[in-house]
Amino acid sequence: MAARLGFLILLIATAAHADDAADLKACNAGKGAACVVLGEKYLQGDGVAKDEAKAFELYMKACTAKNAEGCGFAGAMKTQGTGTDKDETKGYALRDKACGMDHAPSCNDLGTSWSEGKEGADKIDHGRAKNFYAKACVLKDGMGCFNLGNVFRIGEGVRVDLKAAMTNFGKACDLAEAKGCTELGIMYYEGKAVPKNKDKAVELLGKACKLGSEVACKNVELLTH
Repeated sequence: MAARLGFLILLIATAAHADDAADLKACNAGKGAACVVLGEKYLQGDGVAKDEAKAFELYMKACTAKNAEGCGFAGAMKTQGTGTDKDETKGYALRDKACGMDHAPSCNDLGTSWSEGKEGADKIDHGRAKNFYAKACVLKDGMGCFNLGNVFRIGEGVRVDLKAAMTNFGKACDLAEAKGCTELGIMYYEGKAVPKNKDKAVELLGKACKLGSEVACKNVELLTH
């Protein structure tokens, strides 16, 4: 049995190396998606020795091949100084390029940059933040919808609009973003912009709990006991 198991492990390892070789060949041929796959492996140390610098190099190669994910991941690494020298201006430019190619997480990240005036954004600009969040949400990024909901809930650069906040929290929840479900559940419990509905609140908070929100889990426990 031990010999048989060793043979199977060898076969799996051989197949993995073959896949890596195929991805490398495709990457060198200008296939950006293959570069991203390899970049992720080096970033995580998945089947190869962890090498953040190599991961960054591969993401940049993907970006050069006009792959949106590659630009977004390279931008995040450049912004944080992971596997490369830290340069928030260049990191912003890469994430902006990714967003322009409809990479939703990059659009959301840029929204946060302008909301907080950091990571390449030289000031706080709630209008620009809102526009980036809105684009991320249209591209079905749950955090983008949640952040857009917060813009309307708090009134960041716009008039407070709880109905718009609810709409966007609902979109976030539908996209399996726990924070959206949590905020929507709280609004139903408190009766904000909608008639108070404890059962609906528990339902939404329960969904958020299943999606991993400890806050939602504690609230469900409080509301049902």
